[in-house]
Amino acid sequence: MEDYDVIVIGGGINGLTAAGYCAKSGLKTLVLEARGECGTHCDSVEHGIPGFVHNTHATMLLHAMSPAMADLDLPGFGLETVGTEHVYAHTFLDGKNAILSTDPMYTAMNFEKHSAKDAGILGNATEFLLSDFDHLMEVMHRFAHAAPSQEILDEFGSFLAKFAELSGIDVTFDQMWNMNGFELTDTLFESEHIRMMLASCTWIMGAPPVHKNVGSLGTFLALMLGTLIPVHNCRGGSHMLAHSLVKAATAYGARILPCCPVRKIIVDNNEAKGVVLSDHAVFPNEKIFAKRIISDLTVVPTFVDLIGGVIIGSEMAQKIGKFDYEEQNLFCVNLALDAAPQFISAEFDEGIQQSFEGYFGGESIKQVEAANRDLVNKVIHDIPIANYFIPTWADPTQAPAGCHTAILWLDVPPAPKSWKHGPLNGFDCWDDIKQKLADDLVDEFEKYAPGFKNSILERLMYTPLDIYRNNPSAIHGNWIGGSNIPEQFYMNRPLPGILQPDSASRTFVKNLYLSNSINGGQSSLSGGYVASLEALKDMEANDA
Repeated sequence: MEDYDVIVIGGGINGLTAAGYCAKSGLKTLVLEARGECGTHCDSVEHGIPGFVHNTHATMLLHAMSPAMADLDLPGFGLETVGTEHVYAHTFLDGKNAILSTDPMYTAMNFEKHSAKDAGILGNATEFLLSDFDHLMEVMHRFAHAAPSQEILDEFGSFLAKFAELSGIDVTFDQMWNMNGFELTDTLFESEHIRMMLASCTWIMGAPPVHKNVGSLGTFLALMLGTLIPVHNCRGGSHMLAHSLVKAATAYGARILPCCPVRKIIVDNNEAKGVVLSDHAVFPNEKIFAKRIISDLTVVPTFVDLIGGVIIGSEMAQKIGKFDYEEQNLFCVNLALDAAPQFISAEFDEGIQQSFEGYFGGESIKQVEAANRDLVNKVIHDIPIANYFIPTWADPTQAPAGCHTAILWLDVPPAPKSWKHGPLNGFDCWDDIKQKLADDLVDEFEKYAPGFKNSILERLMYTPLDIYRNNPSAIHGNWIGGSNIPEQFYMNRPLPGILQPDSASRTFVKNLYLSNSINGGQSSLSGGYVASLEALKDMEANDA
């Protein structure tokens, strides 16, 4: 087979983003995808009843904040972004709810119902952030789309410190940074409803509030959700993001080969030279050479499986082998409904009926914290405390007229030791327990939206084991390319020593880049953005 300038291993949304940028810049680019279709973590399927489109994975999408939207002209390739007026809600059994809206005045109004003090703090934060909007957007762009650095972190911290000062809170950024999310929300807000809402919001954003650094920064980002950070889905389902990226990459000249899993990355003298396809690829055992390799697989498959310890060295192999995938793992129940859920708390604030995502379960911050700690300790918590999505509130085309889809999304330990029904045997337990766990999850949601169970027409369970079966790069079904824990967060991401100094994607193997497992991946498309820009920069320097 012919040689290429760039080979991208994996056709996930960040791999496709990288391919689009490289191809648009004139590089001869090849994408090798193991499955028959690209965009594994952005799947949308008609599982059973015709007309019901189920987003089986990514649903809360952040692509609208990506430079790729304009740079690759994704709207021009069919991507239509859709959302709701209110973007996040946490509902409670006492009939109240806490809401984050695209309209900061609405959010403040909701906060006022809980606490005048908390509404004032939110008002101070919003006024300050909007007054320096351009600067904040520049810092956020560099935080998500550039190499991690202490300079960027300090600049981000200055916003938090100023916010605290204007709100009359005597706390420094260093103090906030070393708090976990629960401690920070307790410092900032007096309403337990608001604290729980922010803690759950950081959780769904992949920043577990139980951890310091991760949870504290996630809390600050949660405060900006909707107002400054856009959250959407796509008309026709999440997979339309992958479709638009495929169309863009191929239009700019990239070649995409499906059903072509890679068996080996060819490395000579610590320099990536090409790949060897697996023996069951459509081109069995084919060798393909390139000047640059971008891996959209996660850290362990890239280095341990495709390169191996003999080449990278036993010390590095042992270090990478300990990369953690045990948090940010999902148990999902996708539902076809003949009617929309009706929340009891709509009487408190009807905005909850216009928010396509939120949280339910647990009625105190202690219960939420206990669930988060159980998760870390590999226990499925007794009370489901989970995220919900109603995608059809943002896009009615994802179900037949008058009908809806819903997703109940529970963070779980991928290899659980126990749950309330007894001991469990780890990662292999999921096929045995998924029906009962789905029952428990649906029963819990019924408490917040009575009549919900009667509206269910069918359901699809999607476990960490199913996610891994569908995408073996997602070890233990991890959805974020590896756990967001302090040891693997921001400047430590993915692990110290894997990336070259002052780089966001260049690895210790020359000419090998990561677009997965690095800072700010996910649906913001930043993993593909930074990998392609760094590869392009290196190509230009080499040609010069």
